Amino acid sequence: MTVFRTGANNAIRKRLMASAIRKKLMASAILFGVVISTIAPGTESGAKAKKPKLSAKKITVTEGKTKTIKLTRAGKKAKVTWKTNRKNTAKISKQTKSYCKIKGVKKGTATVSCTVKQNKKTYKLKCKVTVKQKKIVNAPSILAAYKDIIPNMGAAVNYGSSAPRELRKNDTLAFIKKHFNSFTLENEMKPDNILGFKSKTMTVDEAKAAGYYIPENYSEPTVPQLNFQEVDGAMEVAAKNGLRMRAHTLVWHSQTPSWFFHKSYDSSSAGKDSIVSTQTMDARLDFYVHNVMAHVMEKEKALTGSAGSIVYAWDVVNEYLHRGSFGKTVWDSVYGNMGASPSYVKKAFQTAYGMLKSYGVQDKVTLFYNDYNTYFSVQQVLDLVAFINKDEPEKICGGIGMQSHVDVKVPTVKQYGDALEKFLASGYEIQITELDFTINFDTEGSSATYAYKDEKETNADQKKFVKELMETIVTKQKTRNTAVNPKGITGITLWGLCDSTSWRSQCKPLLFGKTINDPKGSLFAFVGAAKK
Repeated sequence: MTVFRTGANNAIRKRLMASAIRKKLMASAILFGVVISTIAPGTESGAKAKKPKLSAKKITVTEGKTKTIKLTRAGKKAKVTWKTNRKNTAKISKQTKSYCKIKGVKKGTATVSCTVKQNKKTYKLKCKVTVKQKKIVNAPSILAAYKDIIPNMGAAVNYGSSAPRELRKNDTLAFIKKHFNSFTLENEMKPDNILGFKSKTMTVDEAKAAGYYIPENYSEPTVPQLNFQEVDGAMEVAAKNGLRMRAHTLVWHSQTPSWFFHKSYDSSSAGKDSIVSTQTMDARLDFYVHNVMAHVMEKEKALTGSAGSIVYAWDVVNEYLHRGSFGKTVWDSVYGNMGASPSYVKKAFQTAYGMLKSYGVQDKVTLFYNDYNTYFSVQQVLDLVAFINKDEPEKICGGIGMQSHVDVKVPTVKQYGDALEKFLASGYEIQITELDFTINFDTEGSSATYAYKDEKETNADQKKFVKELMETIVTKQKTRNTAVNPKGITGITLWGLCDSTSWRSQCKPLLFGKTINDPKGSLFAFVGAAKK
């Protein structure tokens, strides 16, 4: 047995204790290292990292609709890329790191790929997308429903000045022919399109050589060049497809270029001294109305063999009662405020009616005064038309155009019906020329914005209003005194084909929704009213 001295024993014990502590620390370090190695970088727990995952491996979406694919388990620093292999079938309408929205374009299948790069690894995820064809509701024909009630059913369309160029597309043209027998060019017969936004002139001698009519009292050395390219194209479509046209419009304050009222057809110099005299403007008015109408009727003869065969109605003057300057030179800049006796308005009708007579079509083509809010200004409209016809051997203004951009709140159906009844009782031919039915349109009160406002109105509200309004129109047409007004309502024109192409699209004013294949309940109410 070995015996240690007390001092030696203490030293040995200290060395043994230190060795034991070192061993424990090493064991703890090893254990800690094992634990650390099981924790995925960037995580706060020891659970094994999970791969990124899509919310679905396959989805089905209908044409025109969208569905969302979500991405989970992607870290904050992950880089995410979404792609589709067939954009013509299914396209990505919106994407973020955590999801993407897939919109069905047309029937078929596509694959959406999601690439996730994180922690030096790349994950490629896929989702199969099946696009179903949208169920097309068999929309009843507007034209067929009203064929024995209203002879001309139409819509506002475009030929070529701006999208969507409905008259040049097979699908929209087929739609037009199903529902209508008439159309109005939304902008392409307005003065600023025929005259041009910028002045282009030619000498009087050049104009005569080109076949232009020059009035005897025309004293200027130049005349403006007139552009009929889009009008001609629209008339060719009409002739080929058995459609008729409303000509809109000859005289209007809003869409007539300012230079048309200035000396030398040049509006670059400001001030009243640059504006022409009333005598000069009379000659310009005669020049414009005569040449536009002559061109249209000569084109009709070339296409069909007879004048008056395509254009059956002319809006000679538009919105005189609601004229304004909008900070530009207009008719009032030349003639002043002529109140209820505007000489240039009467002169426009005199010239236009003279053109009808010169072609022998005054009995089959009607000249209209067209305006909005006519249901609130019945007597003013009737007084203006009476002034136009005063002392004339024949009724040169034979029709009243009720624009009818109505809202489900304003006017009331009764207000509209009462006005229509008074117009019919006056004996004039009536056409409802720019019909649409807005919802969520701010029209009431002194603070009305006349713009979109969310008033919680729905397509159901529109449907109810359309039903009541159209039933009223049909009733007034059928119960009118035919001895006083044998023609009655001779046309209804909807201002557009579907909500998405309307000038007030946000307020969903038409009978079809996003596309012409999206009939709304209002369409069925509109058609159903014809059976009343």
